[in-house]
Amino acid sequence: MENFKFMFYNTIEVIKMSNNFFEAVLNPTWKTLSNEMKTVVIQNVVRHFVNPIFEVTEMTPVSYQFGGFKIDTFEIRIDGVEYVFVPGQKKCILGWDNGLSGLSGLDCSEERQELRYELKRYCNQHLTSALLTEIGFLNLDFSHIRLSTDYIDEKINTSTSPLREVDIPALLVEKKPKFVGLKYIGEYNVVSGQLSNHEYQSDELLQLIQQILQPEGQDNHFLQDYPTVGRKSSLFIQQNQLNPDAFDCYIDDPESYSDVKREVERHGFGLLTEDEWEYCCGGSCRRLFKWGNQLKRQLFKKSISPLWKENMFGLTIANAEFGPEIIDDASFTKGGWLEETHKAPIINLLPLSSYYRGEGIEDKEKELIPGYYCVRRVIRIDLNG
Repeated sequence: MENFKFMFYNTIEVIKMSNNFFEAVLNPTWKTLSNEMKTVVIQNVVRHFVNPIFEVTEMTPVSYQFGGFKIDTFEIRIDGVEYVFVPGQKKCILGWDNGLSGLSGLDCSEERQELRYELKRYCNQHLTSALLTEIGFLNLDFSHIRLSTDYIDEKINTSTSPLREVDIPALLVEKKPKFVGLKYIGEYNVVSGQLSNHEYQSDELLQLIQQILQPEGQDNHFLQDYPTVGRKSSLFIQQNQLNPDAFDCYIDDPESYSDVKREVERHGFGLLTEDEWEYCCGGSCRRLFKWGNQLKRQLFKKSISPLWKENMFGLTIANAEFGPEIIDDASFTKGGWLEETHKAPIINLLPLSSYYRGEGIEDKEKELIPGYYCVRRVIRIDLNG
């Protein structure tokens, strides 16, 4: 159960803490604190809200700038996993009911064909649902539909959550989501030809990796460009973004929505609610995407594109490398794979909107497609858990 974490600290002691503490972890108060006071607040957050059986090895002050916003916060390493402190906020405005209002008419038309072709090329070269499911999870093509203003307006509004005002508690949020149903088995180095975890290394596994990296007809791997991702049998590999000669390797380990949630809560964490996810993604900014409302020409140039960058909180969220993210409510998922289904790029990019609502999970006990979904853990800095 999610309130399980309160077994880990003295509730009475927290209640006795000054009300100023619970104000200090919220904006705008957090922004006004000195660096010294912020450090004291974070030390208390870790002391009272992180399960003491976990090892906290780092508490590092960091600053992030994204989309015109600058946030001073902390990265905290808990049992080897990086988390970010996200200050809470009262009376956040979330959701979208503006349709095309505030968006570029050109971006919402079929005229941005250069972006459509860039997206098509991206889908051919990078991880998408088609690679994970072999036949494509959506397998839909709406390119024949005439994209009138009314159609696009309605499509945006029906694909996003409704406008609302909510209070968001302060959070410790896992920086990067993890694939659901995939078990990490180590890093493969193309230079040494070895897997970092020898427990899983075998001639059969190495052969599968080679078949992914060197398709038939490409014998000289020193001259070829490696695929960024690949799947064969139950093996899935993904190129490390920091080292192109290294590939993270996974094997299928299917689990259901209920399995995932139980495992997260068993260790005193929780899943983000829809409200919390949207706030963590866009920071309650009145913009359709975390970076703004514009689709710039170089949107798919990876070195400068916001599609792959950490946001204003330092989170990898609504990121082109991950599919739908499981949240506390199985009725919806947030984020999603990019698919080239419509002629208008704005519609194809909606899964990366801060307010996008993906299809929910109807059967919570059914095993999920390995790697299709992702999940991240959260600790709420709130007495109500």
